[in-house]
Amino acid sequence: MAGKDRPPPYNPYPNDIPQPYSRASAQAAGSYHGAGPAGARAGGGAGGYPGGPPPPQANHQYQQHVQQQPYSGDPGYQHQSQYRGHSQGRSGGGGRGQGSARQRQPAGKTGSLARIQRTARRVKESSEISLCIKYSLFFANFVFWLAGILLIGIGIWAWYDRGVLGDVENLVSSPFVDPVWWFIVLGGIIFVMAAFGCIGALRENILLLRLYSIFLGLVLLIEIGGGVAIYLYKDEIETKFVDQLNDLAITGYRDNPDFQDLVDAIQTEFKCCGVTSPDDWDNNLYFNCSDSMRSRYKNPEACGVPFSCCIRNPNSEVINTQCGYNVRSSSISDADRIARININGCIQAFKYWVQTNLVVVAIAAGIILLVEIFGLCFAMSLIKDIKRQKAKWRKAHPSDYQKIQTGP
Repeated sequence: MAGKDRPPPYNPYPNDIPQPYSRASAQAAGSYHGAGPAGARAGGGAGGYPGGPPPPQANHQYQQHVQQQPYSGDPGYQHQSQYRGHSQGRSGGGGRGQGSARQRQPAGKTGSLARIQRTARRVKESSEISLCIKYSLFFANFVFWLAGILLIGIGIWAWYDRGVLGDVENLVSSPFVDPVWWFIVLGGIIFVMAAFGCIGALRENILLLRLYSIFLGLVLLIEIGGGVAIYLYKDEIETKFVDQLNDLAITGYRDNPDFQDLVDAIQTEFKCCGVTSPDDWDNNLYFNCSDSMRSRYKNPEACGVPFSCCIRNPNSEVINTQCGYNVRSSSISDADRIARININGCIQAFKYWVQTNLVVVAIAAGIILLVEIFGLCFAMSLIKDIKRQKAKWRKAHPSDYQKIQTGP
């Protein structure tokens, strides 16, 4: 009579799901709904079932239906799992079966981690050499390779035009004051480095790519170290540089026609004269103001400066090559000297040019550094890809690799 007075229990299942318990058994299964042993005592049966377990056929139909219905996010899923575990644990005396401890665990972080690991494994197994990195490195170095050939060609053409290709003694007599040597050396360095990077990327050669990376890394270290040293020891480096430039540009002005043209071009472009002042030209034999040069040798250029120091007349297209004669003589007043030649040294003129074009200089230096850094990173990445592909091939073809190592 007590069972008839109780309300029907909560049924989370649709009407078409076969019920594993009768109403009386479900009412007695109070342990599932939190009643614990009290519910079992109310039912009076082992495991919370009055009179024993439910019919096997009904329980089998219910289990088969639950297994065919995947979890779709409904709140009744957990209830179903616990209900199923309760129905499987028929041997317990407390009303909560052993099956309730083996609830279905959601995927959660474990499933996500497994999917990530499987994806990483598939990517690693199907990895290939990056064609973007490979051909970017190839075409960039191909452009620099052509630039190196162009510099070398300009140097050789300058030697041919000067008629010194057959004169070996003249070629090696003054390499520091010959700008042709600068073109050829710089072009040769660019040519060799670009050839290593170009061929190494195209042929996927690890040795050439390593040599390219080493050379490029050394260039980067020299540039960065030089910039830091100039910033920290600016005054000392400037003093050394001025002394070397006086010996090179002023003393050797007439030693090489190409170098003379280069000095004249710099003084004309920057509107300067000498390294620090026009008096620097007193270190040159032809422009020296000594009495022997003026009286004994009767040199008209004595106490003068090159014509590139003179202030150009904007109304005349003719260059007066004698405008600098005797301009540093004591007989010439300062006002007359200022009106005839540029009195600023080229060091000061170059500093002023850098200050007025600081943004352009910074952008150019940044582009050069970025190109070198990207070239180094691309080369290292390509080396890594090639090693990975070789390791995969050795793993897939161990016998062929053994034959290659041992030889025929």
